[in-house]
Amino acid sequence: MLNIAITQLQTTSANPKINFERMKHFICKAINVKQDIIIFPEMCLPGYFNGDIWEQTSFLKECEFYHEQLRELSKNISIIFGSVGCDWEKKNEDGRVRKYNAAYCALNGKFIKNSKTNLNFWPKTLLANYREFDDSRHFYDLRKLAFEKNCSVQELYEPITVKLKNKKISIGLSICEDAWSENYSFSPVEIFSQYHKHDFFLNLSSSPFTLGKNKRREILFSQLAQKIQLPIFYVNCVGVQNIGKTIYGFDGGSAIYNADGTIQPAARAFEEGLYFTSALPTLSAEFPKNELDNTHVALEYITKQICHQWGINKVVVGVSGGIDSALSATLMTRILGKENVFLINMPSQFNSQLTISAAQQLAVNLDCAFASVSIEDSIKYSKKQFAAIEFQNSKQKVQITGFTFENIQARDRGARILAAISAALGAVFTCNANKTELTVGYGTLYGDIAGFLCPLADLWKHDVYAMAQFYNEVVFQKEIIPQTTINVVPSAELSADQNVLEGKGDPLIYSYHDFLFRSWVEHWERKTPEDGLQAYLENKIDNLIGCKQGLTKQLFPTKELFCADLERWWNLYQGLGAVKRMQAPPVIALTRRAFGFDHREHLGLALFTKKYCELK
Repeated sequence: MLNIAITQLQTTSANPKINFERMKHFICKAINVKQDIIIFPEMCLPGYFNGDIWEQTSFLKECEFYHEQLRELSKNISIIFGSVGCDWEKKNEDGRVRKYNAAYCALNGKFIKNSKTNLNFWPKTLLANYREFDDSRHFYDLRKLAFEKNCSVQELYEPITVKLKNKKISIGLSICEDAWSENYSFSPVEIFSQYHKHDFFLNLSSSPFTLGKNKRREILFSQLAQKIQLPIFYVNCVGVQNIGKTIYGFDGGSAIYNADGTIQPAARAFEEGLYFTSALPTLSAEFPKNELDNTHVALEYITKQICHQWGINKVVVGVSGGIDSALSATLMTRILGKENVFLINMPSQFNSQLTISAAQQLAVNLDCAFASVSIEDSIKYSKKQFAAIEFQNSKQKVQITGFTFENIQARDRGARILAAISAALGAVFTCNANKTELTVGYGTLYGDIAGFLCPLADLWKHDVYAMAQFYNEVVFQKEIIPQTTINVVPSAELSADQNVLEGKGDPLIYSYHDFLFRSWVEHWERKTPEDGLQAYLENKIDNLIGCKQGLTKQLFPTKELFCADLERWWNLYQGLGAVKRMQAPPVIALTRRAFGFDHREHLGLALFTKKYCELK
């Protein structure tokens, strides 16, 4: 029996040195316990989401330097790992050196060469180009190489053949997307298994976490293993990587999918480690039990990892007594510890004693440092100062309207108080915006849409409430987020028209707008006003967006009311909301479509189709 070690590696973007040191540690550990083969994930040496660092020749040379170090380590163990493969004699379609997303196999101090391609690595066949993936921007693939050589893809593939324990072992190689092939014209794993004999298949992956994805992955790989009648070793990384605006977590989920479709979990979710196949029957993957638990684990893991990567160990949270800031404060306290989280309440005349007391109670429950900094005097001074402005060569006056005055309050809190206190404490401050607010830009630039990170930006408002209840009932098993905060009407409290004691709050009806906005953003076939109005006219709107049955007609009994609301928010989503999202802090991705790199923005006019106008 072969002794095979699976390494669920914590991969760091664009840092081959750190990744190599981690790999070396696990290789030495595997050698010490006499493993025959050690397997690492896709792009584990260079990192995967590296942006245009892939265009730096010196970075590619650095990767090749560590390839040689790994080759030297293979004298006592076979090492299979994912990295970038360069063909310095050829060009990519952008005119730069040709690069492949590749798998390497080092054995006895040498790299095994693929005799069909004459490369010392195996190129990925299918390149992902959807959502956050942009592989064709940087990499060549086996399909393009086959086209260039005027041959079939299978003519350029062969298994890795290694001799271990006096026996030849034939290992099938696939890289991530090569197995996620249901929407492609062919399945590389199925085709390769038809043309060659294999003992088992590998799938080296760098697959980001998404809510619900683990179940889909299990179904897909189980079915594939049954089709080819071979075990598939699925090896995925953990850690966090980002594409500037959007931060992705990797949950691992490494497993062996047997030929009969059964699954042997090989590693625990979100946990780096070396796992031995001989021990798999006794191992439990311990994946979170439900979506709320899954969200809680992923959100804490990704936030903690990115804070560590960025060297952040102290955070200020502006707490209003509302649900979003309360969840942010709870999250950051769990991650950084109560001694490193500072809660600041910034009341004005419009803040009720109800929410002020809730903010104070939250600090007591979390045992965090707390301070109250009133903005009343400063905003009155600002209003007076702006009203007195006289322009030279113009008679234009600065009119401080009610809406402008609301923005002054939000910016005074964010750009002045939170920014200054954070700097004085050697800390950063959070942006507490949720996905509903970001969709339509319901927030103030440089005010509440400011901070080092937007941890809740991929949670709809109803998700925020659900997570607050989950922390109270499951994580802490006592009331941490005050029930007052959960019960009070959500409100910005920036004017007398937003008086929570009178039940006045946000203009958004979250039980409806959460689902309407999600149909615009997250649905695989994203919806438009035309789709919404057509569904409304056919009495199918609640089914289309997924809200409570009968709710839409209850809120908007006439077509005119429905259209007025639809146009208001669609215009903001496509217009000012997009402008604000482009300037918002980085977001943590949890769902099937997060804002940032996964949601490519068009900054233009919010136009309606001709058909929508006719329907209207």
